[in-house]
Amino acid sequence: MPSEQQMKDELRREFERGCDLWNAAKYEELGKGFDVDIIMKKLDDPGSVVGIGNTLVYLNSNQRSKHPQFFPVAIEKILIWGSGTIGQVSGTAKYQDKEADKKSTAVRFTFTYARASEDEDWLLINAFQARAE
Repeated sequence: MPSEQQMKDELRREFERGCDLWNAAKYEELGKGFDVDIIMKKLDDPGSVVGIGNTLVYLNSNQRSKHPQFFPVAIEKILIWGSGTIGQVSGTAKYQDKEADKKSTAVRFTFTYARASEDEDWLLINAFQARAE
């Protein structure tokens, strides 16, 4: 059985992998790390995208041409609970709506991950970000 610190380290690696795939616009690969019931909060919209199919369509049809960027500034907290089956990564980041933008927006984020057992891979189930200023 992995220690809590090992699970936190594993979750941090999954979060970083997701950020790298997002920034590379590799949405199909990114989607392999989504829970089927993912909820992704839009930044400049009060709504969210719900479900893996809808999320992948949104990313591929609405975001691919923009190629947004997400750069974590500080991971403030990584939490694990539920016997190692729920994890959360929270912190601050800089978000660029388009890769070519010079201006970025400061955001705060909380990404929640889940898995059926501690032997399985972490899957992103809730991705929340909001303006920090």
